[in-house]
Amino acid sequence: MSTPDRNWRRELRRTWPVLAARRPASEHTTMAPIGLALPSGEVQIGLDARGDRHLLLPAARGEEIQEDLRSAHVRLKRDSLVVEGRLRQYADLVCHRQDLGDLFDDVVSEILERLAEDGNHPSRTCQHVLEAWREMFRSRGGRLSTSEQRGLFGELTILQYLLNGDEFLRPARVWTGPDREPHDFRLPGWNLEVKTVGRSGSQVEIHGLEQLAPPSDGHLTLILVRLAEEALGTSLPELAERVVAAASDARGVIEQLAKAGYSAVDAEMYATPRYATPQLLGLAVDADFPALTHASLACGLPAGVERVNYTLDVSGQLPDALAHSLLVTRLKGWPAQ
Repeated sequence: MSTPDRNWRRELRRTWPVLAARRPASEHTTMAPIGLALPSGEVQIGLDARGDRHLLLPAARGEEIQEDLRSAHVRLKRDSLVVEGRLRQYADLVCHRQDLGDLFDDVVSEILERLAEDGNHPSRTCQHVLEAWREMFRSRGGRLSTSEQRGLFGELTILQYLLNGDEFLRPARVWTGPDREPHDFRLPGWNLEVKTVGRSGSQVEIHGLEQLAPPSDGHLTLILVRLAEEALGTSLPELAERVVAAASDARGVIEQLAKAGYSAVDAEMYATPRYATPQLLGLAVDADFPALTHASLACGLPAGVERVNYTLDVSGQLPDALAHSLLVTRLKGWPAQ
């Protein structure tokens, strides 16, 4: 065991950049020991492909890990990872918000300090510390903005149609928007980018040169989700609850919702507005589509320009759009692989 007076914040500040430099562009988590050995094994910290920070506490043989999934920003879950060729069980404390990194480090430091004094019940210690800090995360994390709520409503609408077609679809694999990938959904041979607009909206915000770049192994469809407020319509929490209930992998949906900044604990904050059934339009994004991509910029971006965001008016493409009924049929009938 390490000494209780070790400066864990300094260790974390020194180790995160090292992990970031080693982080692969894959779904794997890059891990490193932090310098604390418990009776159950060595404590690790990790950085996943999304950039989320993890504290990984090895579970003792037969230890029951009580998950805490109530928060949208910092959650405690069970995880199985291969370390040095062995499959190990861990209590995984993960922070889904990069702007809460400093606060997360404070929590991790307190957990490590307590475990350095008594490391016999790591997951229980983690739970107690997380509970004490919960309100701080709630106040710092804030609520989703109106545009973020509408965007999430749009993505959940699409996910609900996909699940109606195949209840065994793995949401965490196909719903990639919360993972900060360029496109919101990645199906076999078909990627979807979802934009939520008003009842008759045709202008969308495009973030980066990759968002409207078709995948190398398939097609890309830009889906407009047209929302109109209605007093007797559906709220964001109601739609989220339906999608979770419809999925065989409910945990996967909850995990993606957390990455998007939503938790059922905060449902009361999002009780309004309510929306009528959204109307969908599908636009095929091909070589003739008016988009800025790396391929369309022959000379690339000027020196010093790292990212391009722009407003796109697709009114000229609407006459050729895939209508709501046809698009919904295609979403429900898409084969899950």
